[in-house]
Amino acid sequence: MLIHTDNDINYHSEAEERPKKNRKEIACCSWTTASGQIIPILFKMQDEEGMIRTFNKIHVNHSAKKLYAGIPSYEFDCDILVNGLVVNVLLQYYPEDSRWTLSEHP
Repeated sequence: MLIHTDNDINYHSEAEERPKKNRKEIACCSWTTASGQIIPILFKMQDEEGMIRTFNKIHVNHSAKKLYAGIPSYEFDCDILVNGLVVNVLLQYYPEDSRWTLSEHP
């Protein structure tokens, strides 16, 4: 469920469940509904050659609001299309500093 209210959010204060590989800062365009649901629509990132790539086919499998070491974040387990292949990634949004990151799932 992507709708987050303070009544139905389970905060996790323990260490992160799964390691993040190759965490990168990204620019992300998202939609926020009137009820507070955040939906990532597209993101841009710089590849190894320095080119800015745009990914606009994002399928959100699951999302959750997290709290690690007092830092709130929204995590989105997503599938994206990369060169015709489906790749599973983790998008994270940090509302305190309006920052998005992308990590590969192990």
